[in-house]
Amino acid sequence: MCSADAYRLRLREIDIKSLKTDQLYPHRQVIRFNSTFVEVMDSWEFIRGRATALALPMWAALFFAIFMFLFFMYSLYFKQVYWSVAVFSCLTIGLGYLVYSNYKMAKYDLFGYTHYPIRFNRKTQKVYAFSPQQQKMIELNWRDLRFSAVKEGDDIELRASLVNADNIVEEEIIFPFLAPRYQPELVDQHLAFFKAYMQGDDLKRIDAAIPEFFDIYNRKESFKETFERVYMVNGIVERVQQKRPKERYMLSVSLNIIFWLPTLFLRRLGLLFSTIPEWPTHIEKECRIERNDTYDSTNKQRHLAPLKFSWAQILVIFLSGLILFSLAIVFFIGLAYLSWNYR
Repeated sequence: MCSADAYRLRLREIDIKSLKTDQLYPHRQVIRFNSTFVEVMDSWEFIRGRATALALPMWAALFFAIFMFLFFMYSLYFKQVYWSVAVFSCLTIGLGYLVYSNYKMAKYDLFGYTHYPIRFNRKTQKVYAFSPQQQKMIELNWRDLRFSAVKEGDDIELRASLVNADNIVEEEIIFPFLAPRYQPELVDQHLAFFKAYMQGDDLKRIDAAIPEFFDIYNRKESFKETFERVYMVNGIVERVQQKRPKERYMLSVSLNIIFWLPTLFLRRLGLLFSTIPEWPTHIEKECRIERNDTYDSTNKQRHLAPLKFSWAQILVIFLSGLILFSLAIVFFIGLAYLSWNYR
């Protein structure tokens, strides 16, 4: 959500005044909706757990290496106090630095907020967002923003930027949905939803375009919700459709299970240590919901059909996971064996 990511390839700038689509595509990212503001998830939703997935193995390998090195140094120099003190001091400094560098990488997952919401206030024409990298609140005027499609790996993300007179990005917000590169039109449709809300008056049409409310305001998501969100992010069909598909691509589900099951665990682990984000008092005052607001989504139950699998599908997923995890274990054991015998 910050300008530090400006090195990523900007595919095109989007002129919001001349958007060529009338289709509204909020995806399944709306937390709250009413006549005053709409609050949505963040782009971190699509990569949640990856930083932790990198940090935890590195921490494990680091502590194992330090333990083995200390063991060998103790075996060689246990009679020489000077060597013991020198080695221990160096290792302590090195360990502290490596642990801290890994902590910086994983803290947004493990020790940050449960999510980093973005709020669009149509009455004040302001956009508010939590910035995970900068660890601060961003507050921008909607009219001052410039929009662009940015390449992010195999996906395309929508960014809103505050650009100064020298054409330098000062602040940047990443919208919640990441469009696959084979459906770039979804980026424009995603922006069209927020344009309609901030600049239009047809709230009935906008409300009808929202497939569900993922209302985690002031609470942590349940295990069931986590499972459905992880499945949505990793599913070829679910990640782009706003409705629950009747048929599932079981081949994709089976092959991706080695990725989304660990992601499920890591996301739950992150929720355990993370705190619920709280909007500052002045923002809550600016976003006060009117009484008897017809469009207030608070306590409204709008969800997609429950995610269900047949027993045959569960068996296929289980066997696929068993086979893939077994192959992964065999691979790493073989790699360790070869490294030990041919060193």
